Amino acid sequence: MVKFGTGGFRGVIGDDFNRDNVKLVAQGLCDIIKAHEYLPRVVVGYDYRFGSDYFAGWIAETLAANDITCLLYNEPMPSPAVMTAVRDEKLDFGFMITASHNPYYFNGVKLFIKGGMDADVATTNALERAINSADTPLHITLDEGKAKGLIVDYNNKKQYLENIKSFLSPKLFGSKIKILYDNLNGVGARCIEPMFQMAGIENFKIMNVQHDAFFNFSPPNPTEAAMEPLKSHVVQYGFDFAMATDSDSDRLGIIDEKGNYVSSNFILACLYYYLLKYRGMKGDIVKNCATTTLVDMIAARAGYKCHEVDVGFKNISSKIREVDALIGGESSGGLTVRGYIFGKDSVFSSLLFTEMVALMGKPVSEIVKEVCDYAGYNGVCIEDEMRFADGVIRIPDGMPEFSLDIVRIEEYNNNIKYHFGNGQWALIRKSGTEPVVRLFVECNSATAARVNSRKLREFLTSGKGKNK
Repeated sequence: MVKFGTGGFRGVIGDDFNRDNVKLVAQGLCDIIKAHEYLPRVVVGYDYRFGSDYFAGWIAETLAANDITCLLYNEPMPSPAVMTAVRDEKLDFGFMITASHNPYYFNGVKLFIKGGMDADVATTNALERAINSADTPLHITLDEGKAKGLIVDYNNKKQYLENIKSFLSPKLFGSKIKILYDNLNGVGARCIEPMFQMAGIENFKIMNVQHDAFFNFSPPNPTEAAMEPLKSHVVQYGFDFAMATDSDSDRLGIIDEKGNYVSSNFILACLYYYLLKYRGMKGDIVKNCATTTLVDMIAARAGYKCHEVDVGFKNISSKIREVDALIGGESSGGLTVRGYIFGKDSVFSSLLFTEMVALMGKPVSEIVKEVCDYAGYNGVCIEDEMRFADGVIRIPDGMPEFSLDIVRIEEYNNNIKYHFGNGQWALIRKSGTEPVVRLFVECNSATAARVNSRKLREFLTSGKGKNK
């Protein structure tokens, strides 16, 4: 059965993610388009994952067979470029073939909706129902579709890059800043490299730029573990910082000038602070429930509000639009800014982060310290995960035996969040795309964070526990 989670429909290639299911997804959307008289034009993009171009082609064939025009990318591109296309072409829908940060043996389909944002739950629920009731997908070949003008080669790379450029300060251009970039064998370099060339930044070195469908047998996700090799490179060769992006270029990771990993929590906090204090912009911030209280503290100090939503960037983008927030982001490395697309984009955020470092004229470690000092923050965040070999996620009854008293519990969708007071909390998060439970803890000391992270893992492993 095809199920859409926070990041779309994902599965193991050749198992649940296969030609038949992908064509069913396309047919389901075709049925929705015809039933509700949506615009019969859909853009379809794809990344470097194994078979992504073929899966995109199969979607295009199904769309064309239903007399729906497919704007099919003629090269691999980042997900946010496809979101930009949905917005700029004034389309109702767009597809992206990617499994984002998942291991190489996964692939997936993301659905974007009008305005260029992730499909909301109501839309994906409707698509699931349409898929389950769909007849055998209609079919014509790519050549037949192109001959009929129903499959059209498409590329908006130039417009996408120009849009990013319009958000950057002219003071960035020609900067002597020195950057190391690990592409993690994804599609990010296809746009990040020309973007830095447009900005006249010459001290820019790229690693792992080549196409590798196995992603060097490591998950293409800019976590600290994935970026470990960059730490010594930064220090040895005197880079101002290093960065990395995931498979479809919507997540960003940073290593500072000392070789220390800068978590996504700090990336978001620093950029919010920079936009407020150095670019004079105004507005609230939106975060998901797994993101640091540091951003709450920055917002409060500046006279604004932090809005907390469920995991899934569609929830962040919806709230940004609702409250006209300045910025929104999540602890997994995605963010966007008011006036840009309603989706996360690491091509955009990598340039904005570079602008921040160049214009503030300080090392990354000092920027992080300045932000924490401004907010009066001294917390410690720990993120962990547990994988279930049989694919069945089990959350025991009862309570973890935390070292801190619980003052409030929130349970919604796939999350259980335990609040300890004073901005301290713990979260159990069931993944919507993998047989994984992610664990988050934020406490006012490293010791408390480590202890309570261990308590969460013990609770999930033993099934025993109670609130102290």
